[in-house]
Amino acid sequence: MDRRQLLTGLSAAAFVPISARAQAEAAHTFPPEWHEHEAIWMGWTDSVTASDAHTTLRLEMIEALAPHVPVKMLVTGDDVAAHIRKLMDKRRIPAEAVIFVKQPTVDVWTRDSGPLFVSDGKTLQLADFKWGNYGFPWPHTGPMSMERKNLDQEVAAQFGYKKRRSEVVAEGGGIDVNSSCMVSYMDAALHRNPGFTLAEIEDAFKRLYGKKKVIWLNRAPVSDRVFAGPKVANFFGWGANGHVDEYVRFTDENTVLVAQVSEEEREMNALYRLDHEILEENRRQLELATDPWGRPFEVIPMPMPDVTTMMETRTLTEEDFRVGAFGAPMHSVYRDFKPGDEIHWLPAMSYLNFLVTNDVVLTAKYGKEGRADHLRKTDEQAAEILKERFPGRKIIGIDPMAANWNGGGMHCITQQEPKLKG
Repeated sequence: MDRRQLLTGLSAAAFVPISARAQAEAAHTFPPEWHEHEAIWMGWTDSVTASDAHTTLRLEMIEALAPHVPVKMLVTGDDVAAHIRKLMDKRRIPAEAVIFVKQPTVDVWTRDSGPLFVSDGKTLQLADFKWGNYGFPWPHTGPMSMERKNLDQEVAAQFGYKKRRSEVVAEGGGIDVNSSCMVSYMDAALHRNPGFTLAEIEDAFKRLYGKKKVIWLNRAPVSDRVFAGPKVANFFGWGANGHVDEYVRFTDENTVLVAQVSEEEREMNALYRLDHEILEENRRQLELATDPWGRPFEVIPMPMPDVTTMMETRTLTEEDFRVGAFGAPMHSVYRDFKPGDEIHWLPAMSYLNFLVTNDVVLTAKYGKEGRADHLRKTDEQAAEILKERFPGRKIIGIDPMAANWNGGGMHCITQQEPKLKG
C-alpha cells in the first residue's frame, strides 16, 4: 500500500478508543457551534484602530450580534475601550452589546490564539494547545509574534479557568466539530508538530476537545497556504496554512458542508485547478467517513466566491526585493522571481468561514456596487444553503474583505463561549 492509499484509509478508518486519561476528562467537551452561547469573544488591536476597513467590519459584526449575544471584547486598556464606545455611539449600538476584557495580550485572530472553551454544562475549562505561529518561525514581536501564546493563559488567570494542556500545536480554526467528531487537515497537523506521530496528535485533539473521533482529511487547499512563497505558480497571499474552517464545516450531527471549485472555474488558472483537485479529494473522504457509531454523513457542496475578481495583479520591482515584512526580507518570499515578473495577490475569500450563534448566522457577502455581478449569485446560493441548514436562524451577510486580505474571515476573528445551565 502506498502512502496516498494509507492516508486515505486513515481518514475513513474506524476510530481508536480514547485513552483512560481522555475518558476521565470527557465530561468537558468543545460544544458544536450551533449550541447556545453566553458570549462571542473578539480582539481589538492597534491595527484595527488604524484601519477603517477592519473597524467597519467589527462594528458591523457587533451591530448584527447585539440583539442575540453580547461580545466580550479583548482590549489592552481603557483608552481602547473608550475609543470603541465612541464608535458604537455613532452607530447607535447599545453599550451593553460589548463587555470589555482588559489584559496585556490581544490578537485579531481570536479563533486561533484566544480561549478555546470546553464545557460540562456547569463549568468551563480551556483547551490549551501549544502555540506555534501556524508552523512557521515568525519574529518574536509584531502581528505574527510568539507572545500570542500568552493570550489564553491571561484569560485563564483572570477568570480562574482550569487549562487542559498539551504540547501538540493546533489553532482553533484548524478544527471543526459536532458533538462526537472533529474534522481537521492531516498535512497541517503534521506540519505543526514535527516529532509527533499522527496517533499522538489525534489523542491530544480528542483529549483536549472531549471528542470520540477525528476525521482526517489528507491535505488542505493551496489557497490557504501561508505567506512563505507563492501558493502555486505566481499566486501569493496570506492564509492560515491549512485551516478547515475555510473549507469544511459541520452544520449538525449528520451534515457537513465542503467547498467546491466548479468544473468551469477549474480551467481558469493553476490555483483553481489544484484547489479543485484537493477539494474533490476532501469531498470523497468525507463521503467515506462515518461517525463513531459507523453512520455516514450527508455531504453538501458549498460554492466558493470567485477570488480572481478581487485579486491584485502587478509587476515586481527592485523595491519589492528590499522591503521587509515583519522584519523578514521579501527576497525570500519572491525567491523564484525577479523584477519585471507579474504576480497576483489573493484575499482569503470563503463562504465556509461563517459564524453560528444564538438565533443568527453571520456569513460572507461579496456582491456590491463596483464588483463582479456573479458574486451576488454565489452570495445568494451560499445564503440559501445556510438558511436550509440553520432553520429559525437569521442569515446576515457582511462584507469580510478586510479580514480576507489578511488571510482570514469572520469566523477567524471570533470565538464562542458556551452558555452554562442554571
